Amino acid sequence: MPKDKNLKQILNFLHQAGELKKAYRFSENLCKEKFGDSSADHSWRLALMGFVIAEEIKANLDILKVLKIALVHDLPEAITGDIDFRLIAAGKITKEEKNKLEARAMKKFKKLLPPKIGQEIYNLWLEYETGKTREAKFIKTLDKIESILFFNEVKNKNKIDAPDLIGAYGNKQADQFPELKNIFKLIKKELKNEFKKSPFPWKKEYDI
Repeated sequence: MPKDKNLKQILNFLHQAGELKKAYRFSENLCKEKFGDSSADHSWRLALMGFVIAEEIKANLDILKVLKIALVHDLPEAITGDIDFRLIAAGKITKEEKNKLEARAMKKFKKLLPPKIGQEIYNLWLEYETGKTREAKFIKTLDKIESILFFNEVKNKNKIDAPDLIGAYGNKQADQFPELKNIFKLIKKELKNEFKKSPFPWKKEYDI
């Protein structure tokens, strides 16, 4: 039987992790009122994509690990909020500062849990961050695809406010898992159609 102390720790962890539902993505102006997408929403669909797409492309992956990484990869945002790529590109925060804040948040989560599961969740997050395993590269690449998928779904005529940043989003990651190139190209075609609704031209360098 599980120890009551461990179960109480897990409940405390789940309460804190539940804050991920309130971490709105990209910017509250874009998402909170118009769409309502949170980091928790994103993590759920990313896990679903990981399962479905891995099966379709017959990737040689540990599917259980893929699902676990997808579920915990944005867990720090339950504490830090979503520090999105726009803020970094605008110089409002550095990548290094973001990394420090998220590492601190994950150490807090690790302490909330019984040692074994706490260490596992921390290690899964670290595996994603370092991006060295196939499972981490797969989820990192799908993460970009899911983000573009979400962006394409937002009904906001002013959403393309940084065309070069948005158009080329994810391109550097695309080469990290070549088996996903075809679906990446498809989602980029959808993004290109969104550009047609805006004042900004689609540039050749945005293509995968």
